[in-house]
Amino acid sequence: MLTLSTPESEALIALARSTLAVVDAPFPVAGDEAVRSRLFPRAYLDPTEDAAEFAFQATVHTDMAQVRAIAITNFIGEIESGKHSRRGVEVSLDVDAAGRWIGVINDLRLVLGTRIGVSDSEDDPGPSEIVGAGHGERPFYTWMTYLQEELISRLMI
Repeated sequence: MLTLSTPESEALIALARSTLAVVDAPFPVAGDEAVRSRLFPRAYLDPTEDAAEFAFQATVHTDMAQVRAIAITNFIGEIESGKHSRRGVEVSLDVDAAGRWIGVINDLRLVLGTRIGVSDSEDDPGPSEIVGAGHGERPFYTWMTYLQEELISRLMI
């Protein structure tokens, strides 16, 4: 059993819907190119391999997007159908659902992290130095990291 506060569940659903819009879009919407690149990185990093990259994307992108869209849709549905109480939303997750949630939360973290400027580059500013990040986005990103780790820990028991 996983209990999410009402604000946590609402924020997860909102970010999941936003991510779903990026995943479902046939072409990146202006401003979402970086997000889409994080969710669907190039298979061939060498720019001289653009033809191979195009062929790869034409072959597998639709399937990859569909798998992600289904997982995100199920994630939203599981939160919405959870037991609502004064404490928030209680979601019952079996092992398979917890595994799916880990994947979806990873995607949500990629999306939010890209939007607020989180990077794995050593040259980038630290978390407290990111300029322009929304007031609640950094703590929410950190909380999602905790949630993902919590789910992984539960699967390891």
